[in-house]
Amino acid sequence: MQPDLRGLTRADIAAALVGLGEKPGNAGAVFMAVHRRGAADLALLPNVPARVCLALGRAFTLAPLPIPERKLVAPDGTRKLLFRFPGEATAECVVLPAKDHQTACLSSQSGCACGCTFCATGALGLKRSLTPAEIIAQYEACLREAVDLRSLVFMGMGEPFLNWENVRKAIMILSDSRGRHFPQVKMTVSTVGVIPVIEELTTSDLRVRLAVSVVAADPELRARLAPMENTYPLNRVLAAVRRYCAARQAHVMLEYILLPGVNDRPSDSALLARLIEGIPCRLNLIPYNPPGGPGRATPRIKEFQQELIAAGVLAYLRQEKGASIAAACGQLAASADRGEQPVVPFTFYQGL
Repeated sequence: MQPDLRGLTRADIAAALVGLGEKPGNAGAVFMAVHRRGAADLALLPNVPARVCLALGRAFTLAPLPIPERKLVAPDGTRKLLFRFPGEATAECVVLPAKDHQTACLSSQSGCACGCTFCATGALGLKRSLTPAEIIAQYEACLREAVDLRSLVFMGMGEPFLNWENVRKAIMILSDSRGRHFPQVKMTVSTVGVIPVIEELTTSDLRVRLAVSVVAADPELRARLAPMENTYPLNRVLAAVRRYCAARQAHVMLEYILLPGVNDRPSDSALLARLIEGIPCRLNLIPYNPPGGPGRATPRIKEFQQELIAAGVLAYLRQEKGASIAAACGQLAASADRGEQPVVPFTFYQGL
């Protein structure tokens, strides 16, 4: 099967042209024709010589952009889009409204292999990683749904750093000045803590922002909630984060999902404050969203935040959106039948 030209960076296209006996200088025009002008036929690329189009047509395809199969709109304005990609790989992306702009939350995988016990996506297991073209298709769909799309977050289905090559390519394509030219500084990539990619970002030219899911400050509890703790222990993850912040002179976003009665006790906030002390960060506290519907606010949420603030932590409560359509953090499960969230059995309370 011929590779899809949509999944190639401009540098990839230049290298391909050299391999086809053409001048690499045509790469910019090819890239612009595909990603800015919306070309749908390799034989008719605007401002690209017919000879080059013919050569590319022998080696590549230009598949139509997939379109969402389902769309759900929440009362708060959140929009959730369901895609069915080849091989029965389903994935969802979300357009999140703010006061004067929107944010697109993109998926990097269909399902997820991390197995976090509080996450509906984790309950699915991993179907497959998404290609750069499939990630870009989500962005294009979100762009059509938004009035003023100003930021991107890779916080949808999947662990972006376990599909890093494809996610990195999608970032390069979306930020290219010959294409959508979306600023990398307005992109955030979230991870449960895949250390090798954090280390790669530390020395990378990419300007995307890093977010890390802490889950729990106690290692034993974290391992039960997020099995990736057994591969990438949090103390090593945060050591890599400290090196990242120092090398790049950057802040990091830390994310902490509040599970009632599990990781929201005063002892948890005290341990968390000690653990992240000295890291230049913003800590986002995320109320737990059960599968299929909104979560329930508890007094401990505000108390937990105040305990952290008193300990010197910049702690913020995330305003969750889209829970009524299962589009909030941890709820994406891409039901292909109805475009809605199925009820998933969760076991994280058992034995904790």
